[in-house]
Amino acid sequence: MYDILIRNGRIVDGTGAPAREGSLAITDGVIVAIGDVDGPAKEVIEANGALITPGFIDVHTHLDGQFLWDDKLDPCFSNGVTTCIAGNCGVGFAPVRAETKQELIELMEGVEDIPQEVVTEGMKWDWESFPDYLDRLDERHYAIDVAAQVAHAPLRTYVMGERGAKHEPATAEDIAEMSRLLTEALNAGAIGFSTGRIVEHLSSTGNNVPGTFAEDDELMGLAEAMGKAGRGVFQMNPRGMSGDYVGVPALSRELRIAEHDKLREIAERSGRPVTYLFLQFPSDQEDWRIFLAESAKANAAGLAMYPQTSSRSVGALSTLDGHHRFELRPSYRAIADLPLAERVEALKDPARRAAILSEADDRAAAADDPNLLQLVDLYTAKMRTVYPLSPPLDYEPGPDATLGALADAAGVSEEEYLYDHLIANEGRNLVAMFGCNYVDGDLEAVREMLENPAVISGLSDAGAHAKFICDSALPSWQLAFWTRDRTRGPQIAIETIIRKLSAASAELYGLDDRGTLEVGKRADVNVIDHSRLKLELPEMLNDLPTGAPRLIQRATGYLATIVNGTVTRRNDEETGARPGRLVRSGSAGAKVAAKEAAVA
Repeated sequence: MYDILIRNGRIVDGTGAPAREGSLAITDGVIVAIGDVDGPAKEVIEANGALITPGFIDVHTHLDGQFLWDDKLDPCFSNGVTTCIAGNCGVGFAPVRAETKQELIELMEGVEDIPQEVVTEGMKWDWESFPDYLDRLDERHYAIDVAAQVAHAPLRTYVMGERGAKHEPATAEDIAEMSRLLTEALNAGAIGFSTGRIVEHLSSTGNNVPGTFAEDDELMGLAEAMGKAGRGVFQMNPRGMSGDYVGVPALSRELRIAEHDKLREIAERSGRPVTYLFLQFPSDQEDWRIFLAESAKANAAGLAMYPQTSSRSVGALSTLDGHHRFELRPSYRAIADLPLAERVEALKDPARRAAILSEADDRAAAADDPNLLQLVDLYTAKMRTVYPLSPPLDYEPGPDATLGALADAAGVSEEEYLYDHLIANEGRNLVAMFGCNYVDGDLEAVREMLENPAVISGLSDAGAHAKFICDSALPSWQLAFWTRDRTRGPQIAIETIIRKLSAASAELYGLDDRGTLEVGKRADVNVIDHSRLKLELPEMLNDLPTGAPRLIQRATGYLATIVNGTVTRRNDEETGARPGRLVRSGSAGAKVAAKEAAVA
């Protein structure tokens, strides 16, 4: 008798092979049969033609803190993700000394917009080393599996103290100690190492992230340590990835190529896979093609370089419950703390509307929030080109859907149109600023990226920027959009998208016990009604520690999500099961070998 039999579905197994009709059986957390399968089972899931896919793997999250206060890990959980990886972009919470804890909190607040009071309230800080941090995660049970990378900033700060924060060059002794600790962490189960070189990434106190200006001998020393350990992925945010979109002068083509040369040398020195952020940005529309070509050359020479992009535009969402253009206007601030429904009623008052539209921003009110000021300035500078969105959400709008075009057609100012749009639909409408990956006004560049076998689909940033993005819904979105809904250009084969969401990421991180639907593999599975898969409208929930807000975008259409043979979601509702555990590097191969032996 099987534990679970998923009957009569359309199997897209993650390998890239053509979809096929069939069933799938699970026993003891392992896939034991696929294809023409029937027989008694403790639970039967009637797929009735629905997709049967591997569970999705999210390789780019910032759930480092949330791992310690939340066992559900939404919004990843609600979007078919069964394994997620934290510790990206060079920021994290281990290793840590008591005297440098505050610096790490300020880094996470500034770079990823996770309020420091949330981190302070949500975490006990009962670890020092990275192995200690992993042990804390290992004590917990989750709705999905979790894994963590060592981040450069806490590692550098731990070893160098104030010198590291001041970006002083690391000495040979510093590099040796960082390398020792990195090796220790990898041997304890860290799944990789991350560093960030984006100069726009600042702590909440305005300081650059430690590691941003690390010399080559430091980066190569850490790469060589990974090579000696023989495990882990090296993840890097190259300098210049935002171009000029956030007011930072773009790097020259020569300097950008030098960044890729550095990535290639890291891959050579480490012998490990390298993944790096990879976007189309406004200041150089063809930069991504050059990086892709350079990585192809490296891979042809036997290296393993994986550009990592988002499956849609990278930008920001504006909502009445999050950040928006009017939140620094005095007449808005007077009602800002009202519940949304009451605030919308107040905003409908003609006198208040006229006041808000005529007022200047009270910039002093955001003196302690540089991210808010940056967003307000961006929305001001880009106002004509932002996109007002209402249900059904269109993430590839045409030029006639910009705020400027809509305001002109309506014969009103841009601010008037924006104001009325935000208060419509009970105050739940959105405004999207599409920046990187939308330079041409469409997603054709992204389609080309995703169809390249070396490109990894990532950048959900789950857990970060929670008041103005909800890209953790990307798995559901790209499956619906790229394989079914796109109208402004070619779609992408469903087999390609499922591989991007599962096997490609599993292969990158050496998670060889998951990512595909094969006999002997771990039973991480989604059953999805493709015809009715859709994203709900983002909503702001005040459910972080201290009641802090975050945007959540859930998906509907999941008949079941299964983690390690246990159903965690059924018909878009959670079951309450928590089969997820910490995944340590080096453990997956042993697990799959043991399971294959058990099946045999």
